[in-house]
Amino acid sequence: MELNSHIPILVISSSPYMRGILKFVLETLLRTDVTELENEEKALNFLRNLEGAPAMIVFDYTSDSYLLEDFVGYLKEHQKKVRIIILVEEVREEGKELLKHLEQFKLIDEASLPNSLVDEAKDLFKSSPFLNDTPYSRIDIDFLSILDGINKNLFIRIGNDKYIKIFNEDDTTDFLDIKKYKSKGIVYLYIQRTTAMWVINQIQSQISIFLRANNFRFVLRGASDSPVKRFEQKILRIDNEVHIDKDFKETIDRAVDKIRYQVEKETTVENYLKAFKEKQDEYAFFTQKMNLTSLISCLLAKQLDWISKSTMDKLVYASVLCDITLAVRPNLLSISGLHEFEKMKDSLSDEDQKMYLAHPKDSAFLIKKYFQTAPPDTDNLAFQHHEQPDGHGFPFGLKAEKISPLSALFIISNEFAYYYLKDDEPSVDDFVLKAHSKYDYVNFRKIIKALEKLKK
Repeated sequence: MELNSHIPILVISSSPYMRGILKFVLETLLRTDVTELENEEKALNFLRNLEGAPAMIVFDYTSDSYLLEDFVGYLKEHQKKVRIIILVEEVREEGKELLKHLEQFKLIDEASLPNSLVDEAKDLFKSSPFLNDTPYSRIDIDFLSILDGINKNLFIRIGNDKYIKIFNEDDTTDFLDIKKYKSKGIVYLYIQRTTAMWVINQIQSQISIFLRANNFRFVLRGASDSPVKRFEQKILRIDNEVHIDKDFKETIDRAVDKIRYQVEKETTVENYLKAFKEKQDEYAFFTQKMNLTSLISCLLAKQLDWISKSTMDKLVYASVLCDITLAVRPNLLSISGLHEFEKMKDSLSDEDQKMYLAHPKDSAFLIKKYFQTAPPDTDNLAFQHHEQPDGHGFPFGLKAEKISPLSALFIISNEFAYYYLKDDEPSVDDFVLKAHSKYDYVNFRKIIKALEKLKK
């Protein structure tokens, strides 16, 4: 099919995020402009006043598309040769049946974006001289605002074939820097073509999350990003919910397996703590606390004869994930509980305060949503790991009688890990001495006694 470079491809979607994706993908593949419109009414007005026909129309169908019949009817009558792609939440058999005799229409499942659209465009324009193979691909500045990871090589074009780099991928860039170019009337910046294709693949891997949210920011993960940045980018905050990507879930599962193997070894707490102290400088605080909480909680469970595989798995999963959303916020991760938080909250931003107070809920959500291999009720351990038997914990302010024995064990293990990592000269004896009065409550006393016995 011949493509008129002066007549744009038309994209219709009520979502600015979807329009940005479709525009970027199509303009990366084809040397053409993409016109974005919000609804069928605007599309009808556009088409009626257009001399000629668009090269292709991509329509993001929603249940409130109130002019759909008028729009489709107009296309059947006036745009018979134009390829129409209709994006739907699910390609149903009845939909296929309805459109099977209309060759210009094709249904595509939104969840298959953008690869399905890439394939469709390549097939439709395979004989066209307008297929894009230039070394640089343009990217709309507005689309950059929904990409978290602007620290890629970005260029500005100053001539037909001359590009000047304005951001290096190793720079930490602020979106306000890009707004400076927008204020000068610049609509597009440029990225290298290999980067553009990589971005399209990144979108493909995250599309299922994007489709569930209205304010999703795509996370671009670069090999040159620091380990902290790469870790932080694995955790996505969407509409006040926390999500993790597939690769990161698999990484956590492998970490759980490794820790489970370590805690199954027969060892004394003193020997382990000695070895741990010797290697302490090699690990980040998050890793230290995760490992130490896992070990102490499992050793206590063994001491109490709570040695089922289910119990051990609960403790290890909860240890690894209870602080996962704070992993790259060392100032928050080091706060041992509500008492310490209250002392320092005035020095924290509103966002940091909210994140800290929400992290038990966030971690419980992640366990329940993403880790089906974790035993039932593992999320409750994460949810309650900052509760205190006197009712001065969070998020619920539970008192001792409302806290289960296993949660009591995990709370004490969590607090021991904080104590051991933050005290200048930590010892089990010192912790037990302080814990006797603090945890003199039902379900907690036997845990402290078990900790005393671990030394013997």
